Amino acid sequence: MRRYIILVACFWLATGSLWGKIVFHSDRDGNTEIYTMSSDGTNQKRLTFNDVGGAHPAWSPNGRQIAFHSYHDETGGIYVMDVDGNNQRRLTHSFYDQSPSWSPDGNQIAFQRYREDDQSHVYNIFMMEADGSNVRQVTDFWGAGRPKWSPDGEWILFKGSELHPIRPDGTETGDVFAIRPDGTDLWQVTETKPDTWRLLGGWSPDGKQILYKEVVNDPAIAPTPVIATLHPSKPQRVFKRVPVKMPPMRFYTPCFSADGKSILFSGKRDGRRNIYRFGLVDKQLIQLTDSPGDDAAPQEWDPRLPVSPRELTLTRWGEIKATQ
Repeated sequence: MRRYIILVACFWLATGSLWGKIVFHSDRDGNTEIYTMSSDGTNQKRLTFNDVGGAHPAWSPNGRQIAFHSYHDETGGIYVMDVDGNNQRRLTHSFYDQSPSWSPDGNQIAFQRYREDDQSHVYNIFMMEADGSNVRQVTDFWGAGRPKWSPDGEWILFKGSELHPIRPDGTETGDVFAIRPDGTDLWQVTETKPDTWRLLGGWSPDGKQILYKEVVNDPAIAPTPVIATLHPSKPQRVFKRVPVKMPPMRFYTPCFSADGKSILFSGKRDGRRNIYRFGLVDKQLIQLTDSPGDDAAPQEWDPRLPVSPRELTLTRWGEIKATQ
C-alpha cells in the first residue's frame, strides 16, 4: 500500500501544472467574460459567449462548476455553469447580486447584494442554496461585500463598513469582518485605522491565515498586500499581520494559490492588467497572461483532493495521508 501511495504522489507532483486550473475574467474580447487556464498560464479558454458576460468567478469545491455574476444588463445576477462553460443557469435575477462564494460542502453560495430601492450604495451579504433557493440575508451593514467562506465552513469573512462605505470625498472605508453563516457571532477582524481600508482576498487553504489588500487614501502610497495569521484559539481574531513585499506595481483582486505558497493577483503594467503569481518563499514573480485587455479576479483550484475508493486524502502539493 505504501508503494502505491508513493507512486500516486509522484505522478501528481510530476503533472501538477496539468491538473491545476485558474479561473478569471477578462475583457480581452470586448465583453468581460469568464476564462480558465492551467496553473502555469497555458491552455487559456473562454467559457462564456454572450452579451451578458460575467465577472468574479468562483470554483465549486469539487471543481465541476463555476459560479459568477453578470452585470452587463438590468437582468443580471448570479449564474452557475459547468467547468467547460456548458449548462449555464441563472440562480438570482438581480443586477445587484455579485461576488459569489461557495460553502466548502458545495451546498450553499454566499454573495453580495445591493439594495435596489435607492442610491445609498447599501449592500450586504446574502446566502442561498446552491440551486438558488432559500435566499436569506446574513449581515446588516451600510456596506458588506466580497464574502469568503472559511475552509472549515464555520465563518464567512467579508469586507465591511458600519458607516457609509463611500465618504463624501469619494474615498472608501472598510475593514475585514467575520460572521457565522447563520448571521451570529459578528467579529471585526482587522483594526480600524484612519484613512485606511481593506479589500479582502480570502483564506489560506489551511484556514490559518487571511489575505487582504490594505489601501491608504493617499495616491502617493501604494496599496499593500497583507497576510494576517489568525489566533489559534480565536480564529476570528488576528494574531499577527505581515505586509508582503512585492515588486512595485498596481495590483488587484489578490488571493492565495491552491497550495498557499504563492499569491495570485491582477497586476497593472503598461496600462493593462494581467494575471501574475508571486511566490511567498522564493519571491519570484511569474506573469501568467499577456492580454490586450484587462484580466482580473483569478482563483485557483487543484483536484489533488480526496481519492476514492481507498479514502486516501491528498493534502497540499503531494503530501498524502491514509485515513482509517
